[in-house]
Parts: sequence; C-alpha cells; structure tokens
Amino acid sequence: MGMIGGVGPSATVLYYQQIMAGAHEKMGGDHYPELLIYSLDLGEVNVYFNHNDLDGLTDKLVSVGNWFEGAGCDFMFMACNAMHMVYEKVCKRVNLPMLSIIEAVLEESRKRGLNRVGIMGTTFVMQSGLYRKAFEAAGIECVEPDKTEQGWIMEAILGDLQSPTIPEETITRLLKNVENLGSSGAEAVVLGCTDLPVAVTEENSPVTLLDTTRIHVHRIMDFAYDQVKAVLEE
Repeated sequence: MGMIGGVGPSATVLYYQQIMAGAHEKMGGDHYPELLIYSLDLGEVNVYFNHNDLDGLTDKLVSVGNWFEGAGCDFMFMACNAMHMVYEKVCKRVNLPMLSIIEAVLEESRKRGLNRVGIMGTTFVMQSGLYRKAFEAAGIECVEPDKTEQGWIMEAILGDLQSPTIPEETITRLLKNVENLGSSGAEAVVLGCTDLPVAVTEENSPVTLLDTTRIHVHRIMDFAYDQVKAVLEE
C-alpha cells in the first residue's frame, strides 16, 4: 500500500501507528503490511491551497500515484482530508485504486444513523464544503465553528498540533469548540483534519467523535485484508 503523507507530519505518524496496530489485530503474529510513505512538503502543499492551484496539486499527487504503481503498490490513500478536494481528479489519472476518507466517514455516519453532525477542520476543508456537501446530499445536517474560532483552529492545526508537546490551553480550546458544536445539536463531531486526533480524542471529548483518521484506517485495513484473503483463496 502507498500512503501520501506529510500533510501534516503528526497525522502521518498516527496513520502509521494505527495501520500497524490494525494489522496486528487482524493478522496476529509478526505479520505487518508493506507500506510506502511519500511524505510531501507541507509548505509546498499549502502554497497550492493558498493560490487555489488545484491543478498543480493534482499533478503532484498523480506523480506520486505513478511512483507508487512503479514501486509495486496494490492501492493508495491520502492521509489528509484537504487533499481530497482533488480526489476525483487524481482517481481519473492514476491506475491504482485510491481509498477515500470522505466516503468512509459518510458510510460510518449512515451506520450510526446520525441526523446532525458538527464539522471541524482546516479552513481549506471548511470553505470547500468537502464534508458539508457530502453530508447534506445524504440528508445529514451540519453545524460548524464561527469565523473567529475557525481562524484560530487553522492556526492551531498548522502550529501547535505539529509540535512534540501540545499546549494544554490549545487542547482546552479545541475541546470547547467540540462542546459548542454539541450544544448546537450535533450528535457527533467530525474531526475533518487528520491532525486533530493528536489533541482531541474519544477519551477527552465531551461529544461523540467521528475521528476521520481512525475511520479511514479501518477502511484501509478492511480493503487490505480482503485483498490478502483473495490471494490466499486462489
């Protein structure tokens, strides 16, 4: 499998840890998947977003997908919500299957029977309507932080959440935003940035979470396990 990471580094570490833990749980023993990580330059990716250069971002991700194919990967995924803004464009230009985080989260929301969710993420994700459009098309209402808090959340994601030690005041304020979304009627809050789980977890959250990192990893492991079973049954 091939993972496009680096956006941001903290999320990439979480994905690696959870994939390896999931493999151990499913397969047992000392069996772990072969995983290639292409870690992008976060600053370079932010330039694409800040200049709305989605074509440039698409070209970059396609080149990584082709590299994965040449390296023998069976499928690929992006360890970042925001890069899914160009998911469909990339899929059309690469040969490898690519597993969508948006589809995985929407499927989980349907399973839980949710009617109203809160969304937290980078400003790129929020302004694009990446999750809102998908949820509303499925008949699920959405609530989001106000403009002031959204600006602060973006700063926290790019700053404190990439640090080895996250300030307690940052965690507290993020949890307050989660609580506010719950007070606005959200039955669960989508952590629509794969860096958020380094600070906001099921253990400390006042509201049920849709942890997009964990949900995506479960989808990845199910897909990988099904592939292994198919090979063994041949």
